[in-house]
Amino acid sequence: MALPSDSVRPDGRSTSPGATPSPRPEYLLAGSIGAELSGPLLEMEHIVQHLLGTGKLSRQQVTALMASLGTARRIATQSQLLDRLAHSPIRQSHEQVALDARLRQALADNAGLLQSRAVDLVHRLQPVEVLIDPGLLETLLHAALSWMARPGYRLTVTLELPSWPPHGLLSFKARPTVSDSSPHSTHQPEPYRLSWWLLVEAAAHAQIPIQHNESNQQLTLSLEFKRTVQQLGQSVPMELQGSPDSSWSSSHARGLTSPRLLLVTADIGLQEDVEQICAASGLQVDTVISAERARRACDGDRPQMLIVDQRLNCEALDTLRQTLLTHDSRFPTVEITAEQHTLTMASWMDGAVVRISRGSLHAQLPAVLVRDLSKSD
Repeated sequence: MALPSDSVRPDGRSTSPGATPSPRPEYLLAGSIGAELSGPLLEMEHIVQHLLGTGKLSRQQVTALMASLGTARRIATQSQLLDRLAHSPIRQSHEQVALDARLRQALADNAGLLQSRAVDLVHRLQPVEVLIDPGLLETLLHAALSWMARPGYRLTVTLELPSWPPHGLLSFKARPTVSDSSPHSTHQPEPYRLSWWLLVEAAAHAQIPIQHNESNQQLTLSLEFKRTVQQLGQSVPMELQGSPDSSWSSSHARGLTSPRLLLVTADIGLQEDVEQICAASGLQVDTVISAERARRACDGDRPQMLIVDQRLNCEALDTLRQTLLTHDSRFPTVEITAEQHTLTMASWMDGAVVRISRGSLHAQLPAVLVRDLSKSD
């Protein structure tokens, strides 16, 4: 029996021959991999047994089988990446990388994962460039998303460049979308431990400080990119600088106190165009992919403008507009259409809808933003 005075070695094992050794880190990691693999393997086993017994599978079972295979493949990939980070020398290239673009790509790559876990995603990304190895950054972003994407949670992803310190700050916040006091439904850290191991190891190699907090009601994660490229920002979009009323536009643009805009689109290309235009004026944009998610985003924090991909127009969006107009009779709405080079004003309820074609977006949206946001309450 070990005595209370027995010491413990750095590798976790007790120095006393009679003491029960503490688990070694590699054993804990092996346990994490086994715990995460058990779920998809059990699901695949049930499906295979059903196939052997009946000779056929339903479409739902095929979908479940493919999802389980995808989960097992992701666990294998994470394990291999973690082994490479832990045992192989990493030669980092330290390239200048657009962090916002890489993050959008990571979100697109993990769209299937987010959908399978019923994650309600909202994100607001400002242009930020950092010096980092691109491959290491990809590993870091995928691990962070995998760890934060809890089933049934609303995930908010924010990328911003604070005035001080001027370090790119990537923040994740996840909250349950349905209130439930059961600890099993709101707090399940075990299935995501492998992602956490990989996240910590990748952040250590990239020298990126991370902070996190986990509770039954909220999960937060922040990554600070200290090697952020400093660039001179513009207070006025390039399209406005050459216009006849540029002095008026410039003064109003500087007077805006970072209004929050809500973009409703499932088109990644359109999303990038709108976010780029808004970021040039220092405006924040939240993006959602459906009318229902737009309604949820407006429940807690009403935006100052609604920008809608006309292809997603529906009765639910009309209802949302009406609700926003009850709070502000001058609430501005912009519709982006597929028509060529048009700019129209249309009455809608007590307010107005500005319609801009996709081809005229860069030429016309900046002026519309300055004009309509200066009128809104």
